[in-house]
Amino acid sequence: MRKFLVVFFLIAPFTGASQIDACDEADSAFIHANIKKSQNAISYVPFELAEKFEGICDIKNIEMMDGLEYLLYKNTETGSYFIGLYNGLDGSNQLHGPFIK
Repeated sequence: MRKFLVVFFLIAPFTGASQIDACDEADSAFIHANIKKSQNAISYVPFELAEKFEGICDIKNIEMMDGLEYLLYKNTETGSYFIGLYNGLDGSNQLHGPFIK
C-alpha cells in the first residue's frame, strides 16, 4: 500500500499540469466555423504537440465523456491556429488546420 501511495504522489502533480480553460464565445464560434470548412485532417498524439503548440482553450460536454472535444491550439513558431478534435467514443484524435484568426 505504501508503494502505491508513493507512486500516486509522484504522478499526481503531472496529471493536472495540462489544464486548458473553456473557450469563450468568440473562440467557440471560430472553432465551429472552421471545423466545418476543414478538408484535411491528420491523426496525432496530443503529447507530441507540446513542443510546437500551445493549448488555448477547449469545448467539451462534461456530462457526456464519450462525446466530441474540440481543442484550439496555436503554433508557437508560425502563429497559426489548429483545431484538435478528440472522439471520446473511439479515442481517436484529428488535427485540422492551419487557420488564420
